[in-house]
Amino acid sequence: MMEHHFETLTILAEITTAFVAFSAIIVSIRLTFGERLSRFQTLLVQFFTESGMLAVSLCLIPLILWGFKEDIEWVALVTTWLTLITTTTYLAIYLRRRFQIDVKTPFISVIVMIGYGLWEIGLIITLMGIYWPPSLAIVTAFLFWALCSSVIVFLFFLSMFIGEDRAESR
Repeated sequence: MMEHHFETLTILAEITTAFVAFSAIIVSIRLTFGERLSRFQTLLVQFFTESGMLAVSLCLIPLILWGFKEDIEWVALVTTWLTLITTTTYLAIYLRRRFQIDVKTPFISVIVMIGYGLWEIGLIITLMGIYWPPSLAIVTAFLFWALCSSVIVFLFFLSMFIGEDRAESR
């Protein structure tokens, strides 16, 4: 029998929401002091805000679907499809924005993009049922990666305006 993992998804949604709120506060403080964000910094803010809220939404979808149909296999399948479709769409939108900005891509951003690409492949393999059936455990692991990648990007962003890299980011 497949496990539900609703509690883990709920906790992950709460932590991700707190992260997005915290990062928005940090950006707001910087803007309050009259400093502007570069186009690249604005893109990073959009990334960790949008990807974070997307992850929160995907954490909540299984709970909502369960209210319609108490069939965990169906909930896992639909959630996995929605996760693949929405994150692939968002990744395409982000990459389009990213390549419109004429700035060198930091190594950490390359790692995050590769990580998302690998997870997209993992979701496709999951949906094909080659090694394992769709499950909320796979979706939860993916959404944990989404949180971790947002934190990684945020820490890089933070170093851009309080660390040594500040002058280079302008």
